[in-house]
Amino acid sequence: MTALIDLAQKAAENALAMWGGRRSEITHLCWGTMTGAMHSPTIDILLTKRLGLSCDVERTSIEGMGCLTGYRLLNIGRQIAKGNPNARVLVVEGDLRSAIGNSLPDHAGRADIVAASLFRDAASAAVVSGEKLAEGERACYELICGKSRIVEGTEHLVDYRELDCGEIRLYLHKELPNAVGHAEPAFIKALIAEARASKADPPEVTEMDIACHTGGPRVLHEVAKAADATDEQLAASWAVMKAHGNLSGASNLSVLDYQNRVVENGRQWVLCLAMGPGVCIEGLLLQRVSSPPRITESLLRLVARFVSRASDTCPEGEAIEQRVLRTLRRSKSESAASIFEAVLADVEEEEEEEQEEADGIATSHTNDTLLPQKEDEEGKESACWRPKRPSPTHGGA
Repeated sequence: MTALIDLAQKAAENALAMWGGRRSEITHLCWGTMTGAMHSPTIDILLTKRLGLSCDVERTSIEGMGCLTGYRLLNIGRQIAKGNPNARVLVVEGDLRSAIGNSLPDHAGRADIVAASLFRDAASAAVVSGEKLAEGERACYELICGKSRIVEGTEHLVDYRELDCGEIRLYLHKELPNAVGHAEPAFIKALIAEARASKADPPEVTEMDIACHTGGPRVLHEVAKAADATDEQLAASWAVMKAHGNLSGASNLSVLDYQNRVVENGRQWVLCLAMGPGVCIEGLLLQRVSSPPRITESLLRLVARFVSRASDTCPEGEAIEQRVLRTLRRSKSESAASIFEAVLADVEEEEEEEQEEADGIATSHTNDTLLPQKEDEEGKESACWRPKRPSPTHGGA
């Protein structure tokens, strides 16, 4: 469980940093997982203490909902925030799916091995707020509406349970993607109808992006078929799936994070879809209200440079994370893009100095003079979002 809590904490810290508010203002913590285990004190309590949240935070913990857990938590946060405009809800989903492989039956069959091989360990998180945003908080999406549905006659398609001997059994029927694809057109239609009943004006699905659970190629193809959508509309889902596989319930917010910070196509609406044991479908409809810092080519160059030159770029073996924190302290900025751009400027200047020294030219300026922010600047916007945020611990949504 230690590894699971570490993953969850990392994702939650990222989400809180993006949100930009004070963690003492978090009123609710919603935690979810599919990683079954008897654990007390419960993980939501341990997370509250690790994250330094108020001991009066209201906690909700859900288990066993599978690959739709992230969006189920987001819907719970939406319902809380709708009833309390001052609410600040931290939602965190984490799964240690390697536990399936560690608990296979002694005589595991082909189906057991394939099922265990599909999943990756992951955690993701987001902050949901009420309508009244405080100074420093930033909203990227408004949660227009959400919906849950149990699909009749499909309970036999997913079987996940602990056997009497303590082994874990996961069974996924080959007809599961087809059942999901068959049920989703009516579900999507009902979700959009609910949005329009609330006076929202969503476009047709063909004009939306779709952030879907990374359940595999067949699942994504069936979702696209059900929504009459193109693969390009599911670009974030395909990207996260190809990079990280099936992240179980953590995939939901990981895909939304990628959609939020990487995908740029001018579309303002996102249809969120996930499915889990039952079979159940979970969905939300989001509308963008602002854009977060983007992962630009310069930031990608920076990451590549750190990967390839960590030893000679960081003085005396200084860790990359320490370097970023050092730049953050000097720039006094909470914007992820500003932080990395500042580090990039820092690194590029060092390279210029190295080249000048190699050419016999002396330099006198300091790195501090090239930072894009000054220490006394105030009012920088946070990089966080309010679902009204790739990587397994990509942390924050």
